[in-house]
Amino acid sequence: MNEKTNDVLSSDPPKDDVLIRCPRLGHEIYFKYCRHENYGLPCFKTLDCWYNQFDVYVHLKENMSEEEFEKVFLNTTRPKIHALFDLIQKAKDEKGRKD
Repeated sequence: MNEKTNDVLSSDPPKDDVLIRCPRLGHEIYFKYCRHENYGLPCFKTLDCWYNQFDVYVHLKENMSEEEFEKVFLNTTRPKIHALFDLIQKAKDEKGRKD
């Protein structure tokens, strides 16, 4: 864990020698990966995974546009199950057109 000064975490990201276990991938990764894994944007779990290593919230707020931050961390899209239903319906529709 990063060293604390007066129990306040720095907003500087950890060096590349700090690894944490990724709950999505199941192995250890560096912050650099988390920061860009989502088509150049951070993974949506970055705040959850790195909060105890450094002040990841402040770091990302300072280094992302407001739109990017909202897109990644404040996304209020439909649950995945709805997207799956849409894909199933689309596949059925396409199959019906081929018959």
